[in-house]
Amino acid sequence: MAGDTRHHIHVPTPGDHYSRKTGSAVMTLIYEFTRQHLRAGGRSQIVVGHDTRHDYEAGEHLVVHFGPHPTKTQKIADVGLARLGFKRPYINRTYAPAVKAIDPEFDGTVFIQNTPGPARQFKDRLRKAQVCINAHNELFNTYDAREMHRTVSAVDRIIFNCHFLANQFLERMPDASGKVRVVHNGVDTERFIPRPDLVSEDEVTILFVARMVPTKGAHLLIKAALKLQSCGKRFRLRIVGSSGFSGTEPLSSYERYLRKLAAPLGDRIEFLPSTDRLQILPIYQSASIFCAPSNYNEPCTLTVPEAMACGVPVVASRRGGIAEIGKDAIFYFEPPDVDELADILAVLIDSAQERNLWGRRARSRAEELDWAILYRHQREALADGPKEETTVSAGVSGPASGQPA
Repeated sequence: MAGDTRHHIHVPTPGDHYSRKTGSAVMTLIYEFTRQHLRAGGRSQIVVGHDTRHDYEAGEHLVVHFGPHPTKTQKIADVGLARLGFKRPYINRTYAPAVKAIDPEFDGTVFIQNTPGPARQFKDRLRKAQVCINAHNELFNTYDAREMHRTVSAVDRIIFNCHFLANQFLERMPDASGKVRVVHNGVDTERFIPRPDLVSEDEVTILFVARMVPTKGAHLLIKAALKLQSCGKRFRLRIVGSSGFSGTEPLSSYERYLRKLAAPLGDRIEFLPSTDRLQILPIYQSASIFCAPSNYNEPCTLTVPEAMACGVPVVASRRGGIAEIGKDAIFYFEPPDVDELADILAVLIDSAQERNLWGRRARSRAEELDWAILYRHQREALADGPKEETTVSAGVSGPASGQPA
């Protein structure tokens, strides 16, 4: 059956780098699932652009010259033409070289990452393949019911990385439930481990790791830190990330705003650019508290399970799919409530005992999210195997918002 196939082909977003240098969540996921698939004796290929960095060692690199990215005007034209029943010509032009690079007799599984537009084009050519859309974000906002139906009819699976996204989709397309599966993002618990020696308790370090965009909520954390400072709390705040993935680009307007906002914190705060995957572990391990204050419906962030695996207590937004990952092992606040966030952080700053307790709980939960476990869930999702972990559920459990007990 298709779920037992030994050959996978991943098609990431054109222009993305299959490299540790970028820290891209989608490419990290491709790498980790590829690594697990190879361990299981399978074969895996990753379609990469000729002009991108592709130095991850796992999997075979299928290098192509992707077509040009659609302009803003062309994206609008794609939507209009799709409403008339046509395929989206401009996004299909972008992916056409990837489609042609795959043998039409291929009978394995193709994972189209985060883009439903070219799915019908892939299925038209690869009649024997199992074609899946891997959805890491809300992908169907510009799709009307007819185009959604055509897309769902063309593919074999739509695999969401959280129940939150899957449930949103099924509210619009309830008849698609037979093709919808959920496989969460995971963490390498052999690599991301607690620091062997205890972090100094003399000064608590609060860590933020994400792209520097407003939706990730760094400004909420800085505002909470200002309140903590006014209350005389002792801490340091480390903000890690850039507006893009390279860490070498000029500061964006939002990044400049953050530095101005944080100025009263003085040397309590430091800003570090995006860090590649090889260098991120000691940054997690140096933290006393990790904060993910996302100010939007974050689907399934990688940073939360990575911090949890390092035994760091986590405070995060109760938005999107975050509570599916943290369950009752982390603390939640309702953004943009800065006062609530500051209150939770204050309790953790004041109590090493609380930090140690919740750090252990976080690590225990992270061990349930190891990529080896999630790979089994992926195989089950493809094969229509046991569905306890892969079918859509109505909700998730987790502790109430507010202060730690």
